[in-house]
Amino acid sequence: MGLSSAIIPSDAEIRSAERLQDAFRRKGWRVEESPRVGGRHADMAVSKNRIRYLVELKVASEGRRDRLVPLLAQAILEAQAIVKGSPKPISALAVIAAPRIAPAVIVHLEHFLAENAPDAAAGFVDEQGLLRFVGPDLEELNERPQKRVRLNKIAVPDSGQLFSDLNQWMLKVLLAPELPPEMLAAPRGEYRNASQLAEAAQVSLMSAFRFIRQMKQEGFLDDDDELLRVVRRQELMHRWQAVYLRSVVDLPARWIVRGTSTQRLSDALRAQRAKAEGSKPRACLGLFAAAEALGKGFVHGVKPHLYVEKLDANVLKKFGLSVEGAQHAPDVLVRVPLFRESLFRAAVECDGVSVADILQVWLDTSAFPARGAAQADELQRRVLAPLFKGGSNPRRRHP
Repeated sequence: MGLSSAIIPSDAEIRSAERLQDAFRRKGWRVEESPRVGGRHADMAVSKNRIRYLVELKVASEGRRDRLVPLLAQAILEAQAIVKGSPKPISALAVIAAPRIAPAVIVHLEHFLAENAPDAAAGFVDEQGLLRFVGPDLEELNERPQKRVRLNKIAVPDSGQLFSDLNQWMLKVLLAPELPPEMLAAPRGEYRNASQLAEAAQVSLMSAFRFIRQMKQEGFLDDDDELLRVVRRQELMHRWQAVYLRSVVDLPARWIVRGTSTQRLSDALRAQRAKAEGSKPRACLGLFAAAEALGKGFVHGVKPHLYVEKLDANVLKKFGLSVEGAQHAPDVLVRVPLFRESLFRAAVECDGVSVADILQVWLDTSAFPARGAAQADELQRRVLAPLFKGGSNPRRRHP
């Protein structure tokens, strides 16, 4: 909850707000506390020359990244929503404060921004002296704690890695003939070379060439087969699954107009698809809700997941969702995919609703903390078992 909406701010919230205000004032910024914008209160507004920011401040009791990332996402969306009500041009600035934010957590937060909200301005403040800002004209505010820490850039997967975004999509294309079309949307054919795979998967020839080369180097394509045939499936699938064991942010959201229908999210997706006039939407059901829509749900009672391509308050509003007040009692969990192309290209349509494919459901639920492993295990045993067994013969080697 931001300071503007708190009835009685905590000591930590007051300290964080004062430190933030002092940092702006020391650099010559004008600070306005709790301004009213479009019928809503913001935590503060800051300005210098022609630069104007509206600030939404969120304060956490701990500096853990699993606490700060959802808080950052919420602050971005709430700040963007308030800014839209301003009659004058002003930018949104989301600021997160905690007792201590470790350098590794800062790196993770900045990576989250780069991946999911690249145009958003954000700041990070702690009680150890950290002031770090990302956004136009904000760098002058940056201050490090007394102990100098070098922030290393996080390693972002590139096209050379086996399980990059497009590589996962091409892997789905190679495996698609062994799955029903209603479970995975991908071309179904046999491919002899990179050119044929690139054309079918709608990727560049170089992307297909690199993918095939690495698959062969890792021993997952049969060198002696004229076709691109995936082998050593068990090891490949387990390595693929391990990619999804990293931390993923689920942003809690609630229906703007209250209701309890279990079909409400599906109805919202169906309505948005109809408005898209036939184009494939970049939003879909995920995880347990997707498994249920595909007729393969073995675990029930988990809040439905909505995948969206990027963090955007307007997109959520189109679905009838808001993040305000959703932290403790969400109706829907919103997630930005780690690998967008692999997810959205392979998504299938079920009764007019875009749904993540069965392989994606297996990958995603396997890492979900609440009964996710049970769902993934059942999918592997009852649905994907033939795929695991196919092409399982060891690769033959030339003498």
